Amino acid sequence: MNGHRFPGRFCERGGGRCRAWGRFLAFLLLALLLLPFTASRGFCDVDPGDVIDQTNWQKVEGLLQDEVLRYVKEGKLVLHIEALNYDPGKHLPVFALEAMKTNAGKYDLDEDDWIVEKETGNRTKQILGHPFPDIDPDDPRAATKIMYNTKYWQFVQGSLRGPLVQSYLSPKDYLRGVAAFNVNLYMDGNPVALARRNPDRVMKYQITRATSPYDIAGTAVLTWRYRDPRAEDNSFAYVPAIRRVRRMTPANRSDGMMGSDMAVDDAGMYDGKVTAMTWKFLGKEERLVPFIGKDPERLVRNEDGEWSTTEQITEVLFGYEKEGWQGVPWAPLNFIWTKRPVYLIEVTPKDPYYNYGTQLIWVDAENWCPVHKTINDRAGKFWKFTLHVEMNYENDDKTIKVQSAGNQIVVDERNRRSTVSLPATSTDIWTFYANTDRDTFSLAGFQKFCK
Repeated sequence: MNGHRFPGRFCERGGGRCRAWGRFLAFLLLALLLLPFTASRGFCDVDPGDVIDQTNWQKVEGLLQDEVLRYVKEGKLVLHIEALNYDPGKHLPVFALEAMKTNAGKYDLDEDDWIVEKETGNRTKQILGHPFPDIDPDDPRAATKIMYNTKYWQFVQGSLRGPLVQSYLSPKDYLRGVAAFNVNLYMDGNPVALARRNPDRVMKYQITRATSPYDIAGTAVLTWRYRDPRAEDNSFAYVPAIRRVRRMTPANRSDGMMGSDMAVDDAGMYDGKVTAMTWKFLGKEERLVPFIGKDPERLVRNEDGEWSTTEQITEVLFGYEKEGWQGVPWAPLNFIWTKRPVYLIEVTPKDPYYNYGTQLIWVDAENWCPVHKTINDRAGKFWKFTLHVEMNYENDDKTIKVQSAGNQIVVDERNRRSTVSLPATSTDIWTFYANTDRDTFSLAGFQKFCK
């Protein structure tokens, strides 16, 4: 017997080779010890072209929220991994990209968590672009600043006008469809807004008017949101049966909207005032985020100088629309998913009567689009989740770029229902930088609009 076949004798003949053999054995032992952990946790990485289903779900563990991952593991949701042909972190209007530079270090928050000019300490009257482009993870108010960026992410796209179509789904099938018409007038964040008169110091106006089915058609809600941390929203409802406008309480923002699983505050992941919640920064990570396609959708300029989507647009195909689909009905079948850097934020309501307890919100760390929310009840138990697809649009010469959370899915696990809000389609045209008269949002204008 010689040292070439037996480790003991081999060590006797050469100390260097002995140490090398020892390192090899140590490495082999470590690999064997880690094998069960590796098999259980998966590779946690994906490549363009991957199709993720119940046979290889381990590849996205850690890249997908647990409540969504469960549907992949059960074979009820399939993910198509692709790379984008553009950078969504830079797919913003030119003025917004420039403001990322000029706004750095310019603003801060006061004791009421309202935006102030850092140099003077005065509350801002107007802001162009995102107010907090540089986020310091060690800043105790980092999460609050991120959420203000999500608000201005909406504002920079200009006032929006278009249909709002929702499908209500059971665990197996389609239940009901609801349609409305939505008009937003933003008074901050973009050059057109900054040029408007704003005597009432409003941050945004919004009208949502139901158009079908017949039992809710004509019902409408008008909202005024003020530039004041202590001022509650003014909300008014138009009731077709009496043809009158009635004031609403602003305390029902955690109630379902038009009978859906989506609360009023769920729109855009969080549509309430930033000062109504307590925000906690939990970190930055990579997550899979859904998009409708590899390239932005097309915008064209209409005769009024506005920018609109077109009939040639990629439409989302959902599970309930495909014959023979065995997964969940809300499953988007033609989304693509790609890795994006995101911020994770914990949300706690200040209102003791708010329907939700703690929530978690994920926000794209480069363009401030909110992409996912996990919702717990007041007892801390998981209730539902909602996710966005990032929609990106541009005109033919790529000088006009717009981002919109065009599609939102809300899954109510407790009540075994889901609500899908559709983006722009070939028949439902959305208009950005809409020319909307501020008088439409007066009480007289609102009543006239509803009739």
